[in-house]
Amino acid sequence: MKIERRFLTLPNGKQVHYRMAGQGPAMILMHPSPISSEALLPAMLVFSKQFTCIALDTPGYGLSDDGVKDKEGLWGYADVLALVLDAFKLESAVIYGAATGAQIGTQFSKRYPQRTKLLMLDGAGHFAEEDRALFSGDYFVDLKPRRDGTHLLAAWDASRHLTTFFPWMSDRLEHRVHGDAAPLSFVQHHVNDMLRAGPDYRFAYWEAVKVESHTNTVGVTVPALVSLNASSMMRPHTEALINMGLPDNFTVVHSNAETRYSALLEAAADYVNDPPCPTPPMQTKAQPAIQNAMVDVPGGQLRARLCLEGEGRPLLAIHDPAGSSHLVEPVFGPYVGKRPVIAFDNPGNGESDAVLDILNSETYAEVLNAALDTLGLEEVDIIGRYSGGPVAMEMSFQRPGRVKHIVQAGVSFYEGEEQRSLIENYTPSVEPRWDGSHLMTAWSIMRDQSLYWPWFNQTKAGILWEDGAIDVSLTDLRTRELLKCGDRFQDAYNAMWCYPMREKLPQLSAPCLLCHPIWEPVGYTTALAQAVDPRCKSAVLPARMADWHTELDAFFDAS
Repeated sequence: MKIERRFLTLPNGKQVHYRMAGQGPAMILMHPSPISSEALLPAMLVFSKQFTCIALDTPGYGLSDDGVKDKEGLWGYADVLALVLDAFKLESAVIYGAATGAQIGTQFSKRYPQRTKLLMLDGAGHFAEEDRALFSGDYFVDLKPRRDGTHLLAAWDASRHLTTFFPWMSDRLEHRVHGDAAPLSFVQHHVNDMLRAGPDYRFAYWEAVKVESHTNTVGVTVPALVSLNASSMMRPHTEALINMGLPDNFTVVHSNAETRYSALLEAAADYVNDPPCPTPPMQTKAQPAIQNAMVDVPGGQLRARLCLEGEGRPLLAIHDPAGSSHLVEPVFGPYVGKRPVIAFDNPGNGESDAVLDILNSETYAEVLNAALDTLGLEEVDIIGRYSGGPVAMEMSFQRPGRVKHIVQAGVSFYEGEEQRSLIENYTPSVEPRWDGSHLMTAWSIMRDQSLYWPWFNQTKAGILWEDGAIDVSLTDLRTRELLKCGDRFQDAYNAMWCYPMREKLPQLSAPCLLCHPIWEPVGYTTALAQAVDPRCKSAVLPARMADWHTELDAFFDAS
């Protein structure tokens, strides 16, 4: 099954991220909260045999913007779904929803019955008032970033116990889930999705709980399938819904964990008679603002943050080893709408596919060159943050003439004992551990990067003397990106520590600016590198990325 990831820009400028696979009539799929359309891959594998599957990230979850104003009763989410059908030029579609997605589908079918070919409810049921009271208590945890990082442990606790009790925070035997505990990889992925949705992750989730009732469900007038999955934690609630009586337009589909999707597909066979789904719409809309895009490369796709509006040569920013495009986006501010700007998530970082088995500056460069080819961009100026500098150099070596200027903001020049110490100590494992302690490891690394250089040298000699050094929001962002990257960050950092800058820099033909912001703890590497290649220019940048343009423009204009 080939899956394409795309973004759809709605009339209000907000973007919806979706996954698409298969051929045939259109089926819109919506996921449980607080996760994303990635959870629907097993469903897409089955349903794509007969349908064109379009799996959406609910607004505010996954990679979709939260542009829903009327969240009460999920009606605003239903309206966004109607806009998606409009964009695809679909009069109607089969609507599949799991858990929260099922309730959004229910509200959509009630407001837009003429646009609902068939409603498929998976993980739907009836919540009595006493059930709803449980969710109104401690079910939704506070994910506001805290200085000590304990909001991460709150997310871990909720995610880990989700397959132990339902609701997760209960300890009553009647709420115990009869099944294996979730694998740690599942728990970590769930944590990542919760943190990505942020403190507002409860919005669609809680509204779904409030409307999930027999009274609301029986208001559906379109043909509907209700999945009764014997293996589901929702089974008691689904049985309660069915036992209270359903209208004749409902059909109950019995299944278990193995037949969950195939049974629904078989029951939906009578509705597979519409024409094939039209060609997907363009994923971005021309406007002077940074947007998301998925860019095809060999083996998968990269997420990009970009605005291709403006004149002149595109400006590409490349992030650091454990980061993402979000961390270099601030440098674009003065250029948005004036010249094209682009930042990719490196392979295996952020929201990009892990298309590389070997991580080094050369392989990263190959993929980024391929991404520029996909975008049809022949020439670029590049700003490389830390490891981004060596990647920019390798891009220029691989494609002579493409890279017109290179800015190395934080120069990767490490040798001897310093290099050995960094390799041995900088990147301890953040592989998920059952007690969640790896989260504190990740948080502590990212927090202490602003306190010491290197972060593990917590002596007086390692102190970074900066006022307001602990930025909780930035630490939270960097920790989230590290957790998504996982232990791949070890190879990514080692590629930076081991890059042979002394050997490679003199081979560079593109004009190069070696620089660092004024607060940079490794600013000394700028002088080391310039001594190796005096052709390079050097500069000290302002503290804020948003102010770097003054030095950058002087460099671009002079060379």
